Amino acid sequence: MSFTEKSRLKAALAGEEADRSPVICPGGMMSAATTTVLKEFAGSFHTDPLVMAQVAEAIRSHTGFENLGVPFCMTVEAEVFGSTVDMGDAGVEPCVTRYGAEQLDSILDRPLPDPAGGGRSAVILGAIQELSARNQEVPIIGNLTGPISLATSIMDPLIFFRLMRKKPAEVQSVLDYLTDYLVTFARNQVAAGADAIAIADPTATGEIIGGANFRRFAIPLLSRLIREIERTGAGAIVHICGDATVLLDSLNELDGAAFSFDSIVNLAKAKSVLANKPVMGNINTQMLHTGEPQRIRQYVNILLQQDIDIIAPACGISLATPQANLKALTGAVKG
Repeated sequence: MSFTEKSRLKAALAGEEADRSPVICPGGMMSAATTTVLKEFAGSFHTDPLVMAQVAEAIRSHTGFENLGVPFCMTVEAEVFGSTVDMGDAGVEPCVTRYGAEQLDSILDRPLPDPAGGGRSAVILGAIQELSARNQEVPIIGNLTGPISLATSIMDPLIFFRLMRKKPAEVQSVLDYLTDYLVTFARNQVAAGADAIAIADPTATGEIIGGANFRRFAIPLLSRLIREIERTGAGAIVHICGDATVLLDSLNELDGAAFSFDSIVNLAKAKSVLANKPVMGNINTQMLHTGEPQRIRQYVNILLQQDIDIIAPACGISLATPQANLKALTGAVKG
């Protein structure tokens, strides 16, 4: 069988055999939009669907990654729920500058947004439609901010973490409400043409919320998101930051997704625990930023020898990452 980039990633996400591992950078938190690429475009690459689609195509052309991914940040959903976002520029990523809520109730009091109704969520949908129309054999990856990370982008994380302990039922209601929105957003992205949805929940780590809270709050929410994405026919990727080794037993309860890990995680160990589940990663992003291409190629070869299912950066890369290093990564996988 002759594989295209799309069929190769589809096989990897389904745990099926392919000619080799795909090499991707999903977008969202794990975007390969570097200053080198962004400076070629006007400053509307976060707000104009046509420009966003062009940037996604330029990223693939400059780097060799075998996918197209949008958006290039993880502030879209927070803005939809009222947070103020500084859009940055070609050298600075977008960031939340003011939280949209001070209390849990004020999140629930807001009518559930319609992702297609306007704002930057609609920009993402428009960009996916444009990419889908122009790229038949290249997988398009849409992105979601995970529920816990979204909650801590809408209200002060320290307050939210305290409420997880003091008012767990109220926190659960908010997380369920946000997940309602994320489910709809995921469905809309697939309907627009996304072949897979990547969920990045960097706040939901063992180091930050602890293993017990991860099992109590994160696992049911991620399970629901994966299940709903599966129902659309799209693939799912879940990225957990930090040392997720202590979370592997909990993650093993989730079916239907590939799991992406940070560079601190031993992928061979993760693969052995997550039996029959696709494992993705985990090229150190500091090495991609400052390392030598030969060292990057050597690390890629180690992952390939371990039969890692999908090769990708370990986390979000620096905007200053040299294109030569990203090409060394993708070139090593492609041989």
